[in-house]
Amino acid sequence: MFCPKCKVEYRTGFVRCSDCEVDLVEELPKEEPPFDDALTLLWECADQTECVGVCRDLKNADIPYQVDQVPYERTARMRVECRYRILISPNDLDRAKELLRIDAPQNTIPSSDDDEEEVLDPTAEFPDAGAPLAAEPKRRDTYPDPWYPEDATLEVWSQDGDDFSFGIELSLDANRIHCRCDSDKPGAKKIFVRPEDESFAREIVREIIEGTPLK
Repeated sequence: MFCPKCKVEYRTGFVRCSDCEVDLVEELPKEEPPFDDALTLLWECADQTECVGVCRDLKNADIPYQVDQVPYERTARMRVECRYRILISPNDLDRAKELLRIDAPQNTIPSSDDDEEEVLDPTAEFPDAGAPLAAEPKRRDTYPDPWYPEDATLEVWSQDGDDFSFGIELSLDANRIHCRCDSDKPGAKKIFVRPEDESFAREIVREIIEGTPLK
């Protein structure tokens, strides 16, 4: 059984998608050509909150998009700064520009003259500070397969104030971590991951909530 919306496959016995809350179907329609065959840049920024806001607008307007998170510099305080590139189909570009009220693709990354911290060469070698870090989380290149939403049993975040669920899901997805977002009461949300993803997922959540880089 498959979800017609998110395309996730379920084991026999499930009849409804826990994420999309729609009925499952036995077969999915034939896939269109891969979305990322010919994408064009819509937005580039250095602020994660800004990226999440643009993605939310595109999602609400049913405009498919892809986000590339690219580390590009290391500062004197050992922070790794990232840029976020939002890509869409050229066929959706005019509609996206109208939606976001822009005349052309946007680049809102500040110039280096505006940076408060000294920027160091990201390829520079740093002296050994002692014992190596154990179990350092590594960003993944591919999703582990197969993936079943019911396998996500460990809670890594619950809403206790501002709703960061969309940004957390986006960041987990960018790091190839499958997750399931559930709500046990109106206005409350929780995000679950598989046990093997818990450690890395918690680091990503901490990075988002506290605004600090991954260890």
